[in-house]
Amino acid sequence: MRIPVAVSAVRDIDVVGLGQNTVDDLCVVDRFPAPDTKQRLRARAVEPGGQIATALVALRRWGARAAYLGTFGDDEAGVLSRTSLESEGVDVSHAPIRSGEPNQLSVILVDGRTGERTVLWHRPPGLALTPDEVPRAVIAGARVLHLDGADGETAVAAAATARAAGVPTVADIDMAGPELERLLRLVDVLIVSWEFARSLTGAARPEAALERLTGYGGAVVGVTLGSAGALIAAGGRPFAVDGHAVAAVDTTGAGDLFHAGFIWAMLAGLELETAVRLANAAAALQCTRLGGRHAIPALAEARALAGV
Repeated sequence: MRIPVAVSAVRDIDVVGLGQNTVDDLCVVDRFPAPDTKQRLRARAVEPGGQIATALVALRRWGARAAYLGTFGDDEAGVLSRTSLESEGVDVSHAPIRSGEPNQLSVILVDGRTGERTVLWHRPPGLALTPDEVPRAVIAGARVLHLDGADGETAVAAAATARAAGVPTVADIDMAGPELERLLRLVDVLIVSWEFARSLTGAARPEAALERLTGYGGAVVGVTLGSAGALIAAGGRPFAVDGHAVAAVDTTGAGDLFHAGFIWAMLAGLELETAVRLANAAAALQCTRLGGRHAIPALAEARALAGV
């Protein structure tokens, strides 16, 4: 089955990303700390991250043309985050720098036994992007819009612009806001984690959550299940695709790479099940190394694991 989303063959840019960027302080611990205790870090790394920014970096490394539309602070972290995207060839010329504002930061505690992570983040309100700052011509000139739902009214405005221009919108959403209902009805490919799907729908099982998510009208709807793979529905037909058992070091960025893999498959015109297999493989390989950007697998590596 083809991915039931029309992607233009020729546009000014392949993927425009609207959402958050951050600088991650990754701290590997022997176990998640109990209150009022101390423990030595097993390892530590600091690198740029953010779910949209990291997905764009992966897509750029895999040959896609990418532009980022989020904001940066003007502190050292903001410079690092912006420079990291520029150095990868991601266009940041339409991404504002907020004078006097610190960049978004995250502290990520990684359980050294399982690779599972807990994210503590801070984003100053002054970093919010407003609807009138959305460069509509840039979105209209893209093949795909990818967003995370941050700055809800702005995300709605961007998705509405994409819909009017015939640009499909892919969403990687992990937090609910007051504009979420309107946004989801403008999303063509909605793929979320089981944790978010459960909190949003109240469903006890992924299958039930998937059924409820299809009610928003997306052409492709999915629930990711970690190493168990993913459940996907398209054209009224749900199906499951197995994941990959890997020695997990750090799950940071797994969802980012799942979306990057699926978007790359959309751009390449792959079949739907093949696209999900590639996305699963990219996400699994992402978990085998520490860090969101450092761990991004090569496209050939992901394709080999997926058998694509």
